[in-house]
Amino acid sequence: MFEIVTARGVHMRIAIVGGGFAGLAAAQLAEEVTADVRLFDKGSYSGERRGAWGEMVWDYSQLPLERDVPGYVREATTGIFVGHDGKTAINVPDGVILNRGELEKHWVGTLERTEIVEDATVDQGEFRRLAEESDLLVDATGQFPISRRFTDLSYDVACPTLSGRIEADFSHLYPEPRALAYENYFLWIVPQSPAEATVGLGCREQKSPEKLYADMRRLLTELDIEPPARETLYSGTDVSNGLRSLSHCTYELNDCTVHIAGDAIGLANRLTGFGMVHAAQSGRTAVRAFVQQESYKRRLVCQNFWTKVVTGAASPIHASIGLEGIASLAKSDIEYQESFEPQQPGDIVSAVRKFI
Repeated sequence: MFEIVTARGVHMRIAIVGGGFAGLAAAQLAEEVTADVRLFDKGSYSGERRGAWGEMVWDYSQLPLERDVPGYVREATTGIFVGHDGKTAINVPDGVILNRGELEKHWVGTLERTEIVEDATVDQGEFRRLAEESDLLVDATGQFPISRRFTDLSYDVACPTLSGRIEADFSHLYPEPRALAYENYFLWIVPQSPAEATVGLGCREQKSPEKLYADMRRLLTELDIEPPARETLYSGTDVSNGLRSLSHCTYELNDCTVHIAGDAIGLANRLTGFGMVHAAQSGRTAVRAFVQQESYKRRLVCQNFWTKVVTGAASPIHASIGLEGIASLAKSDIEYQESFEPQQPGDIVSAVRKFI
């Protein structure tokens, strides 16, 4: 439980916009200090719930969830990374494969004191109205959040992505999740089973979903995987920021404190993929800092300092100490490594065939 003595008391009004990992974690903690919690999500928690995401987390113990719950698929102790240094198997600390949609539906069902508003349309005007009615407003609306209308928030990196869950023969890749990073591309495959996997492709160039889909078809064909239909995939954006961006993580609007959490503030680590863990942690921190009348910005900096230092310095660190050194900083162990030095952009196909 959230043991705290505070002058704010049980009459605190907390509104949360965005019902992903950050929003759900914020609501879960908010329930422990007040009975006035509202959670707004643009989607629904009934039926199919999917999006443009990967479904593996490192260090599941950092999530405020049990293991024997819907959406917890299995452990994944090893991940495979393919980059300029070659193929490297990394022993992942407490790695878990998730069915994120099912996990979020379970999670929202555990909220007993939160008013859930599904299929919510929260525009700039509605956001202002919620601020007028609340003491704390948590913006967990994901990449390019509503708060961009009220702050100078921007991202250091914004990569278009295309992803979805695919039913095909993944028996030659199962069980290890894997990622390929080469030039401007990053490809991830997270097998749920030998017959199903979450597959995604991102690019640091501003490519259209149609161009990304053409690239994905080419790469999956090289893997002997039947490409999915375009309408089964979701377009998204992978964003990341350095520590300086956290100066925009909080502001005042209509006498209400607004805290920006999760992907909205760019906390996802583009090096190690800790996005969902960081999102949940920031959602809880958004509530805890307000209730305890502490600096949200300072708490986020302390939580993310080492991760952000490594992420922001990924290129020079990689050049000097290689993937092995980065993995050590990420508290992982290298299992093996094979040499491969691609020379041309077309070598990404060779990398896919050889290593994935």
